Amino acid sequence: MAERGQAAETDVDLLTSDTALLETLILQAPVAFAFYGPDLRYRRINRMLADINGLPMADHIGRRPAELLGELGVAVEDRLRQVLRTGEVVSDDDFNALSPVTGELRHYQSQWFPARDADGAVFGIAVLVSDVTDRRRAEVALRRSVERTELLQQATAALGEALTVADVRRVVARTAPTATGARTAEVLMGADWQHLLAAAPDGGTRLAVPLVVSGGAIGALVLDYDDHQLEADDPFVGALAGQCAIALERARLYERERSTAVTLQRSLLPDRLPEVPGLELAARFRAGSIDADVGGDWYDVFSLPDGRLVLVVGDVMGKGVRAAAGMGRLRSALRALAHANPLPEAVLTGLDRVFTATEDADQIATLVYLLVNPVARRAAVGGAGHLPLVLRRAGQPPELVDAGSGSTPLGWPEPRAQRTLELGPGDLLLGLTDGLVERRGSDLDAGLARLLEAVGTADETLDTLVERVDQMLLPDTPGRDDATVLAVRFST
Repeated sequence: MAERGQAAETDVDLLTSDTALLETLILQAPVAFAFYGPDLRYRRINRMLADINGLPMADHIGRRPAELLGELGVAVEDRLRQVLRTGEVVSDDDFNALSPVTGELRHYQSQWFPARDADGAVFGIAVLVSDVTDRRRAEVALRRSVERTELLQQATAALGEALTVADVRRVVARTAPTATGARTAEVLMGADWQHLLAAAPDGGTRLAVPLVVSGGAIGALVLDYDDHQLEADDPFVGALAGQCAIALERARLYERERSTAVTLQRSLLPDRLPEVPGLELAARFRAGSIDADVGGDWYDVFSLPDGRLVLVVGDVMGKGVRAAAGMGRLRSALRALAHANPLPEAVLTGLDRVFTATEDADQIATLVYLLVNPVARRAAVGGAGHLPLVLRRAGQPPELVDAGSGSTPLGWPEPRAQRTLELGPGDLLLGLTDGLVERRGSDLDAGLARLLEAVGTADETLDTLVERVDQMLLPDTPGRDDATVLAVRFST
């Protein structure tokens, strides 16, 4: 009898514990909970789930979700039927529905458990629900932040390759909308951009972010958005504007230096070719494309007191103002040496001494030098590491003539040599720099072959021939270097 009494007391204790546990789940558990009968009606629901549904707990009991919760209730009943049909636990990590309370989209994690009787038959379904909306929003925000950071890095990399102001504007128009979510983006220069803070076209929103460098604002990054959901202090927009400002300042410096170098370079080239009886002269100089640095290509033509003519085509390696300045020093030294002793070997030997004394050790220059006697129809030729000349005798196809391509550049002294070419009426010589024949991905021999094809055998003025060579060999392609052509022909 004592054992039976102890068992009864144990049953009572368990019942009391179960009741306490159920009350805790219903009133205090930090997870939403409900229990449904096989008829899909609420049997139990705790306070947290009732609060999510926006209804008192008592209003749920005995009623079906679809009666109370609209579309959310329909979705709940679909899950309940699935558990009843399969008898299996259903886990749903992406259960989304409009909140009956606020109407906003909420995200839930839920687990649906079949409850079985002693015979194994399902007599109800329990569900545990967690509102993970805030966590999902944080995950989306983090993912968006990572994506925007990657887009910002891509825009920054593209801006780093932009050489000119026009390049910066093109990069911004292409990359900034994706990086910022704007419909369009542009860069405006000057101090009068403040009026752009007015509303954007088509009812959107316009944001103008100043582009500030050490000297102050140089313009604005203007972003047009389709809606009004705009944060003016968006750190991504600020970071992009900072990169735009840096790229613009660098581009302006590049353009100023390039303009200075081009001006210096052009000022050192002859403004006109001399008129020499018995000779026809033509020359072309083409500066490189805007995205290529200014080099040290140059040519010169001048007459000596005894009637002979000096023609020079040269290339000072390097870029920008430094190369153009080196070209100027070399040109002045050559003129002085030629008036003292115009023979090629004497001039080249003197240039070696001058170049070694005045230029940096890493500076390199090549040239081809012609001393032409119009009366004798003879040309003395010497070179320092330069490309060959093109010789076209009257009525014959053009050919290459070595002009010191196997010799060292200036500043690397060696015994200089010269050769003499006997020329007849209609014969022509053409000198050039490597920008005319060298291309990325193509070897020099192929470029020289194209040059011979361009020179051809047509009977035409020398100006026409040089213009054709220029047009055929110098397409307007990005990265194209400076190129020079100088030609002389003996009159018939």
